[in-house]
Amino acid sequence: MKKVRSRNERHSKLITEYREHQLDVQCVLNRTIDQRLLFVVPFLKSLGSKATISEIGRIKPHHIHQYVMKTAPSFSRKYQQEFLCALRSFFKFLFFKGYTTVRLTDAIPKLPTWQLSTIPRGIEWDSVQKLLTAPNRNTPNGKRNYALLLLMATYGVRYHQAGTLKLKNLRWREGTIYFPPCKGGRPLSFPLYPDVAEALLDYIKNGRGRNLLEEVFLMKNGTEPLKRTSLFSTMQCYYRRMGIKSNGQGFHAIRHAFATKLIKEKTPIKNISDILGHTSIKSTYVYTKVDVSQLRTICREWIEVKS
Repeated sequence: MKKVRSRNERHSKLITEYREHQLDVQCVLNRTIDQRLLFVVPFLKSLGSKATISEIGRIKPHHIHQYVMKTAPSFSRKYQQEFLCALRSFFKFLFFKGYTTVRLTDAIPKLPTWQLSTIPRGIEWDSVQKLLTAPNRNTPNGKRNYALLLLMATYGVRYHQAGTLKLKNLRWREGTIYFPPCKGGRPLSFPLYPDVAEALLDYIKNGRGRNLLEEVFLMKNGTEPLKRTSLFSTMQCYYRRMGIKSNGQGFHAIRHAFATKLIKEKTPIKNISDILGHTSIKSTYVYTKVDVSQLRTICREWIEVKS
């Protein structure tokens, strides 16, 4: 009796080759490949028996168009773009390897997007202050998490900038802290404020342990740099413990709260852009939509129509 292969077995070789191609030819980071596979794998599953190297060339452009139009509406605008990017990447790989004879990327429809059409998902500044009280600062992990959260709340930097901070970036004699550029932004240098310095020293001396690693923040075992994924459940626990309800329950919500606070304090938009490290001031404009009190001043009064 012929053995029926599972769907996972059908497309496993395609996925393996795609990953190798992304790493070796396109020089894509592993975490980016993992994100793309979150969209590519469901597409392959939808193909059924065609999800093999020998059969993948049989798919037609209209199949792709139908799949995109059916699947895309279930994603937010941000994930719609990542979804389309992942499929384009996969179809380019298929054409490069000769598994398809036509450029299937042309079959992916363009979905409309509008600049500044969304509102940043964050938390109120009061909630940020609550989060800072959540870590248990009597434990090594608590000291680490408090210092990390304080860095983000004080300087408004991204997690990647704070979480991957190097010891050499702490310029104690100069009294400054340096953050390398991130996501195409600019490098940032700020004063090393006393409360931040105290939190960092407490963790380095009493929680980090002695080792030769150059990163400031380490995993619990102290033998490898801190991984963002290891803190997901911890952050969710902090949000629940402090009774903070928000659509975005992660580190980036702190950055949004920081920017919104500056807007409400009437800090010039150019200054906010510089503080956040944006290369274009257009990236900062989105935060102007969250200052409801200012928006009310330009809102015209509604004229009632009496019938």
